[in-house]
Amino acid sequence: MKAKLWSGLALLLCLPLLHAEPIPAYSQAIEPWGDPASGDGLTPRFLSWLAEQSGLRLKQGTRPLPRLVEDMKAGRDALALITASPERDAFGLELCRPADIRLSVVYRLGARELRAADLKLRPVGILRGTHTLDAFIAQNGAEPVLVSDMRQGLGMLRIARLDAMMCVRPGCGRVLREISAPADRWAELAISREPMAVYVSRAHPLSKDPAALARLKAACVSPEGRAKMAELLARFD
Repeated sequence: MKAKLWSGLALLLCLPLLHAEPIPAYSQAIEPWGDPASGDGLTPRFLSWLAEQSGLRLKQGTRPLPRLVEDMKAGRDALALITASPERDAFGLELCRPADIRLSVVYRLGARELRAADLKLRPVGILRGTHTLDAFIAQNGAEPVLVSDMRQGLGMLRIARLDAMMCVRPGCGRVLREISAPADRWAELAISREPMAVYVSRAHPLSKDPAALARLKAACVSPEGRAKMAELLARFD
């Protein structure tokens, strides 16, 4: 009995020491979630806010998504905001879902609204390296044209080198505003929504601190957390 008591006491005493060093928290290196050049973005700002509310210090950086996932599996990344999926439950503890990715295609509005079937054999801009529109393209027979980023693709759409361009929000709205002229008339064909989740790596000591996890989750789902995310979405989209 004494051994169990001392063991529990030792664990309680050690918990504050688990986070003596800043906690690694990486953002995926894709606009607007994380900018490798500046280190700024929607994700680092939101994770910084969560850490402030939870009494934690972060060491932030950006990573391509495949590397970020591998770092989470190995415990080199403790905290991340990435798309939610059942596969990620194997290596991450999901704390909350503060935002969605909204996927659509943007096109120039003509006499009538576009339908998916209208894109058959027509050029549609696709972000290089993504497969989120594979099923959509296969279903409607559009001609995929790979582009480096939304700015390039929407610019090509504006000068009629594309008939439509995939739009990922947050991010797409801001680029559209920056490149558009007053006479431009845009419309969107909605495709899907994907939830974004805050994950803690199961392989990092943070996952063994119930009090810290509770503080992070409480901050994320609070009215203040929702307001913070709404503010960032308005800024970055």
